[in-house]
Amino acid sequence: MKKIIISAFTNDQPGIVSKISGKVSSLNGNIIKSKMMKIDNIFSVVMIINIPPKNEKTLIEHINQIPELYSLIKNIDTMVNGNNNYKRYSFTLECIDNEGIIYHFTKYLNDEKINIEKMNTNTQNAPVTGATLFKLDSILWIPEKCDLNKMENDLEQLSEQYNVNFSLLLLKSK
Repeated sequence: MKKIIISAFTNDQPGIVSKISGKVSSLNGNIIKSKMMKIDNIFSVVMIINIPPKNEKTLIEHINQIPELYSLIKNIDTMVNGNNNYKRYSFTLECIDNEGIIYHFTKYLNDEKINIEKMNTNTQNAPVTGATLFKLDSILWIPEKCDLNKMENDLEQLSEQYNVNFSLLLLKSK
């Protein structure tokens, strides 16, 4: 079996998951993992699929023929990044929405070789003032050799600079 990833989006409509999964199933493929979500009126899906090598090209053609579905399909390395020398942490932050906040924190994480497993962001209006509030929830893979005291101090400095409240908590092993 060959492992491929499909990343696709379209205007939200009934049946899109059925169309994609039907194409995979009809070619003896198997969806191993998937994440799907709707943002505003856009539906997005990311799937990791196992498929017989002889059917890969046909699957790509069939997926690309689904009307108004924009997709990227690639082979992926079957080697798994074990993350054996990392620990999982929950990282959240909240603040008055301001441009660049994601960049400032993700740049720091990148500089420290910290991997982002997943990240969700949203905005909402504050109850009393109506100001736009920004919230970020994420899961991070932090190297075990990372100096957590230094990291927390660095995050405190960034938080003070950009007027952000943050939380960093170790997660239990899976």
